[in-house]
Amino acid sequence: MVIKIKDIFCGQKQDIDDGKKQYESSYKKVDLKKQNYYINELGFQDDTQSDKGHHGGVDKAVCVYPLKSYEFFKQKYDFDLDICSFGENLSIEDFDDTDICLGDVFRCGEVLFEVSQPRQPCWKISSIVGIKSLTSLVVNEFKTGFYFRVIQSGLIKKDDSLILEQRKYPKLTIEFINKCAFNAKENQENIKEILESKSLASAYRISLMKRYKNKEDGLQDWQKDNY
Repeated sequence: MVIKIKDIFCGQKQDIDDGKKQYESSYKKVDLKKQNYYINELGFQDDTQSDKGHHGGVDKAVCVYPLKSYEFFKQKYDFDLDICSFGENLSIEDFDDTDICLGDVFRCGEVLFEVSQPRQPCWKISSIVGIKSLTSLVVNEFKTGFYFRVIQSGLIKKDDSLILEQRKYPKLTIEFINKCAFNAKENQENIKEILESKSLASAYRISLMKRYKNKEDGLQDWQKDNY
């Protein structure tokens, strides 16, 4: 599997005011149009996270979102979403959450990435993009994107591709994990299998374990559009 990177985005802390709420966020990212980017265990050297309690860290160093999901929202909901509407670092072509598995190891330039978890979208997607239903649709349609951890630091170039070097859990696609997580009552055995994966991010494991024990279904409170 060779995945072409369409764009690379990095962001800095900004003050956001959506008319209801004011907060700081690094969600709004831009293409710096650089030829080389340095990535360490915390992600892109040119990128920041404002809410470090929920974003960033070694298990969520780089956020990836597929262009195919943009196409899905255009076709089904007629949303004309701008580039980087989901605050991603990498936008990828031709593949989506149905193709990417937990624990997949990709080489990109000098860097080795490992897929650590699905993204857990929050209300800020709706707030910043300005479509009130968008966060809930991203969750309910299982179009979350995913995170990389960095297992080897180094440089990547704008035209580098993601080359799959190892697939540990072929059953555990990002879409499969999302479908299980948001219908925990009907997926008890599947969730047990997910939780046994050594590649799963620790914070996500805690969240999924809670849903598993409580047999939770549907959106979590911080994903609802009633912020």
